[in-house]
Amino acid sequence: MFKKLCLMAALLIALSGSQTAAAADERFSVDINVDVTDINASAAREKAMNEANKAAVLAVVRRISTAEGVTRMSALNANQLINFIKEVSVIEEKSSPVRYIAQLRIVLNEDILKQYMKERDIPLLLAGGSKILVVPVFREFSSDPPLLWENANLWKQAWDAATNTSAVSFVSLPANAFNYAAIDAQKALALDGEALSKIINANNASDAYVLDASYDGIEGLIIHAASYNGDNQTIRVPGARSSGAELFNKAVAAVKQQLESKISAQNISENALENTMTVLFTFANLAEWSLAEKALADTPVVNKVDIQAFASNRAQLKLTYTGSETKLNRLLNTQGYTLRNQGSYHTLEKL
Repeated sequence: MFKKLCLMAALLIALSGSQTAAAADERFSVDINVDVTDINASAAREKAMNEANKAAVLAVVRRISTAEGVTRMSALNANQLINFIKEVSVIEEKSSPVRYIAQLRIVLNEDILKQYMKERDIPLLLAGGSKILVVPVFREFSSDPPLLWENANLWKQAWDAATNTSAVSFVSLPANAFNYAAIDAQKALALDGEALSKIINANNASDAYVLDASYDGIEGLIIHAASYNGDNQTIRVPGARSSGAELFNKAVAAVKQQLESKISAQNISENALENTMTVLFTFANLAEWSLAEKALADTPVVNKVDIQAFASNRAQLKLTYTGSETKLNRLLNTQGYTLRNQGSYHTLEKL
C-alpha cells in the first residue's frame, strides 16, 4: 500500500512539473556595466537603464542569432526593448548629483523574445546546438611532428585566450586529465572517431573541429578544419610570422567567422523543425525515474515532455524536441542516457 501511495505521489509531481521540460537558458541572462552622466541623478539613472536594456538585448541576440539579427534588433527603441526585459538585479551601484554608475544583471524573457523574432523572421539559432569543441593542432611546417598539449602550441594558446561574442560558442579543448587521456595530436589529425566522440560527450558539445594549422610558406597560416560530423574546409590567413600572437589571434577570428556562417545556417534550418517521439523508460525505483526526468528537462532541445502512462517501474512519454534525433541523442549522452530506436517508439536507457 505504501509503495502504491509513493507511486501515485510521484505521478502527481511528475504531471505538474513535466509539462514544460525546457530548462532555463543562461544565454538569456547578461551582466551589464553602466556609467552615465545627465542633468541630475534621476535622469542619469533612467538613461542608464535604457542603455543597459538595449545592451542586454543585443548581447543576448548575438548569442542566439546572426549579425543580421543583431542589426535588426538594434533598430528598436527603448519602449520596444523594455518588453523583452524580465528581471533587473542591481549587483552594485553608486550615484552623485549628476552621475549613475552600476553593475546590473539583466534577465530577458526568453519566450517573448523568441516569439518576436519568429514573427518577424529574424534568424533564431537552435538552443543547445551551437557549442563547438575546438582541437587546435599546430606545427611550423607540415612535415613537423604535430603539437596539441605542448607549451609550444601557439595556436592552442590563442584559442584558450579567445572570448565568445557570437551565437556559436567555440570552446578550446580544456587541458585536464580526461582530455589528455582521450586524445593526442596524432589521434586528432587522424579524426579518430572514438577519441572525438569521447571528448564531445565529456565536454557537452554538439561537434568537434580539429584545426590543423601550420605556416603558409613564408607568410600567414593555413588551417585545415575537419569536424566529427564530416565538414572539411581550408582557411588561409595572411600575415607576418614575426607578428607572433597577433597572427594567431587574427586566425582565430577568421576561422570563427568562416565556420560560424555554416553552423548558423544549419542551426537555423534545424530550428524550424519540431519533432515528437514516444519514449518508454523502465526504472528500478523512483530515484532512477527522478534522475531520468531531470536529464530530459536539462536537455536544451527538449521543448515538452508529456507523461502518457505511468505504472509500476515504467513510464511512457511523448517527447517534443527541436532539431535532429542525432543531436537530441548526443545531448542526452552527455548526461548518461541514450535513446534506442525500436521502430514505432524509442527506449530511454542509461549508458
